[in-house]
Amino acid sequence: MNNFIKPFALVMALTIPAIASADITAKNVTVGEVRITYTTADAASSYGRKELESQIRRAAKKVCGAQNFQRARSVKQLMENRSCYDKAVAESMKSISTNA
Repeated sequence: MNNFIKPFALVMALTIPAIASADITAKNVTVGEVRITYTTADAASSYGRKELESQIRRAAKKVCGAQNFQRARSVKQLMENRSCYDKAVAESMKSISTNA
């Protein structure tokens, strides 16, 4: 999957209207996409935002690939993975701030 599409898919999954839930949950939807479901109450509290950010970071790691050289196996792949991760996290957190 194209490195532009990966973070975009993650952001789109986060902007889908939230399903009422007591907890922040994540589940795999397709390869290269992770859906994180949350409520506005989750995003409003300090603890909820920290937990949500943690979920986003874990999802970005799954979607974007290895974040260390040993697993990425090349500097080019490592840089692409890190760029994807950084974009996915930044865009997702921005989306949460806009929707909360």
